Amino acid sequence: MIWLPSSDPLWKSLRGIVATNVFSPRSLAVALDVRQRKVRDMVSYFRDCAGTELDVGQALYGGVLNLVSSSFCSVDVVDMGGQSAQGVRKLVEDLIEVIAKPNVSDLFPFLGPLDLQGWRRWTEIRFEKIFLILDGIIDRRMAAANASTEKQGDFLDSLLELLSTGKMARDSLTTIVFEVIAAGSDAMSITLEWAMAELLRNPSVMAKVRAEIDDALGGKETIGETDAASLPYLQAVVKEAMRLHPVAAILLPHRAVEEGVEIGGYAVPNGSTVIFNAWAIMRDPAAWERPHEFVPERFLGKADQVVDFRGKAFEFIPFGSGRRLCPGVPMAERVVPFILASLLHAFEWRLPDGVSPTELDVSERFTTANVMAVPLKAVPVVIT
Repeated sequence: MIWLPSSDPLWKSLRGIVATNVFSPRSLAVALDVRQRKVRDMVSYFRDCAGTELDVGQALYGGVLNLVSSSFCSVDVVDMGGQSAQGVRKLVEDLIEVIAKPNVSDLFPFLGPLDLQGWRRWTEIRFEKIFLILDGIIDRRMAAANASTEKQGDFLDSLLELLSTGKMARDSLTTIVFEVIAAGSDAMSITLEWAMAELLRNPSVMAKVRAEIDDALGGKETIGETDAASLPYLQAVVKEAMRLHPVAAILLPHRAVEEGVEIGGYAVPNGSTVIFNAWAIMRDPAAWERPHEFVPERFLGKADQVVDFRGKAFEFIPFGSGRRLCPGVPMAERVVPFILASLLHAFEWRLPDGVSPTELDVSERFTTANVMAVPLKAVPVVIT
């Protein structure tokens, strides 16, 4: 679905299925209790690791992956923090990175069948491993459905209903599950790692957002998803992390579909492929003051200046914009602030011994995804 043109009938069909059965307000509301339970599981995992130095991104990935898979398929995919989580993450990272690698077949399509660089086979091996996991989940659910009339009532059941009525092909089912679970988990965990890194690098900002959380909760032990949604400074922190470090630094290719289009004084012929550099747009000095600094307050303007995640303000497009806006926005805007607030409410976070906030390395490594060049290491300390 990611690479199909928006004019393709299959793209329209799959996009409609995802919007209706995966990320609709009703579907997300049904899975609220599941998401809150999985976030509590994440907090419990970090509590068990309290006082020890952690690879924050690795731990977050396993937790987010299970949150997404449980929300949509009612099953955990990995053992959080275990080898299975590392293995799945490596497979997904490999597939994301290979997209950006130069391929002679892209320049000379007639060489494609020869697979001269071996990328097709290399990619197929990794897809086979991931699809083996996902097909196992799907096949077990189909077998259970044949043996009983009881249903989980999750999005996988909705997709299986479409499959049974001939509105979806079996291979499309696995592809949608992959894009929702694997790709979505990677994007949200990367965003959370960047947010934690910037907070550790800016202790005054961390103190301010924690104070907002504590004041809003009024002594409650746990925070809920709706609590996180009502915290403006927390939301500003998430937006600022996405602005400085968008997961998709380069947006998916778009195609000009009209004559007479002009961008920055340059004519864009109809049919041209257009690639947007979201990273540069969101650091443009013409649109942002102090564009290279982490300043969440920039998102706390007046009501008529509210900048949301949906790409209506073209200077802030972490999820793209228009028809090809990332369909996972409704999920991400709920889950990312919720997890971040939960981790800040339950723990004090410290850098490893010998590392000061000013020395924390937040350099970026650009592949198809924008990740930390040096994985974030931190120590959670339980707040008593």
